[in-house]
Amino acid sequence: MQQTKTRSMALAGLCAALTAVIAPWSIVIGPVSLTLGVFGVFFAGAMLTPGWAAASMGVYLALGAVGLPIFSNANGGLQALVGMTGGYLWAYPLMAALLALACARTSRLPLRVLGVLGGQLVCYTLGTAWFMYVRGAGLWASLAACVFPFILPDFLKGLAALLLARAMQKRMR
Repeated sequence: MQQTKTRSMALAGLCAALTAVIAPWSIVIGPVSLTLGVFGVFFAGAMLTPGWAAASMGVYLALGAVGLPIFSNANGGLQALVGMTGGYLWAYPLMAALLALACARTSRLPLRVLGVLGGQLVCYTLGTAWFMYVRGAGLWASLAACVFPFILPDFLKGLAALLLARAMQKRMR
């Protein structure tokens, strides 16, 4: 039992570190950037139990909150968490936990993909609602700027995370 807890804790830390390293790599395409951080979130969800997946993303958010430049475009600090894209960041623990829950329930890839889609829905719902609140923007303008350009790239990042996690889990056995 202790070995499993220690292994889970170490893996959660590694997932938080992975996200911190890749998330600053971003492409600005409007008010919201296309970031590799979403891959890290989905990878944590695919590798960990729901609690550990959420905790790993909580650690990532805490590291960014204290000022480390680990959010998209190398941003950090509390201003990033309350700024116009903060809602997307706050969705990360929920996204990871949701995918981890799907992965815990089934090993079938098509059903795990539903977990990725659910994670995307959570991200877009929380993030866009916050964006609309902070910017005072309307729904359709917010969807056009913050959701539509990201659906396919985020889905592909989620699929890649599932496939990489599956390959790593086979090697770790």
